[in-house]
Amino acid sequence: MMQGNVGSKIRDARKEQNITLRDLSERSGLSVSQLSKLENGKARLTVDVALMIAGVLHVPVASFLFSPKPGMQARRSITRAGSGILHQGNAMEFEVLCSDFRDKTNIFWRVTLRARSLEENGGWRSHSGEEFIHVLSGRLELHTIHYDPTVLQPGDSILFDGEMQHAYIALGDAPVVMLMSNTVPRDGLPASAGA
Repeated sequence: MMQGNVGSKIRDARKEQNITLRDLSERSGLSVSQLSKLENGKARLTVDVALMIAGVLHVPVASFLFSPKPGMQARRSITRAGSGILHQGNAMEFEVLCSDFRDKTNIFWRVTLRARSLEENGGWRSHSGEEFIHVLSGRLELHTIHYDPTVLQPGDSILFDGEMQHAYIALGDAPVVMLMSNTVPRDGLPASAGA
């Protein structure tokens, strides 16, 4: 994840706040040696380390993880409540959010799940990329082929590899409402994204 000027971005943010390497080390729990290697481009920056450093320096972690695209970026997309494109599935309803955003790397859904069994939900599914779920209401039981089922309550989130077979079940009387995001492969939308 290390990019050419990430080390200098860390150094600049640190010096802007008059924080020494030793101070940053004490506040972040990272060694002075490790921080020095990061700043000099001799070590790879992981997401976890970037989060620690960004937290201490009070800067957005994205400033360390991503390089800006050439040229000004001023894109946005708004989906007003209830106005997204709807797709009906097996005991699931997908509302596509912000679908008009061009060249995106993720697709976003507001999903309502009513299935009370794997069969009712159409069984196992898989797709390329990663899948993120954040439960808004209801209780979701997520099944994955390599893990025991896990129950997610409102406010809980999970990120997993979409290629791992997975399935969803709504527990209790109420449907599950969740926000879902799937990464978009470079060659286009996954054939079964979110479905």
